[in-house]
Amino acid sequence: MNSEQLIELTRELIYHATHFDVQYVDKAYADKLLIVKVDEDGGVDTMNKEQLMSFIQQNKDSNAEPFSTKTEYHYAVCDGNMGMVVITRELVFEGKLNRKYFTVIWEYLSDRWQVVKESAVVRI
Repeated sequence: MNSEQLIELTRELIYHATHFDVQYVDKAYADKLLIVKVDEDGGVDTMNKEQLMSFIQQNKDSNAEPFSTKTEYHYAVCDGNMGMVVITRELVFEGKLNRKYFTVIWEYLSDRWQVVKESAVVRI
């Protein structure tokens, strides 16, 4: 996989995740997933795959409005069975616009590319 293909895979992931596609998200994220979020005060929160799937399912069940897919791609690299994409996302939570830097780490596992790590840091 090259950088452009990795960006396209990330675009696809963002679309399906923001539209609460439970089956797609379940396949796209590895069982060993770790998501780390850092807020504007430096507080850290983590999420595993089970927690992510619960979040996606709750939004689907409540017919929540899809999140924005607006994304700025800064960097992508793929080396063998690992890849990394660095992006900025604009998301609205509780009526407040949040711009965050995301780093998405992909790994080729079980005959498909899966997200194994993701970090999100508030962009000021």
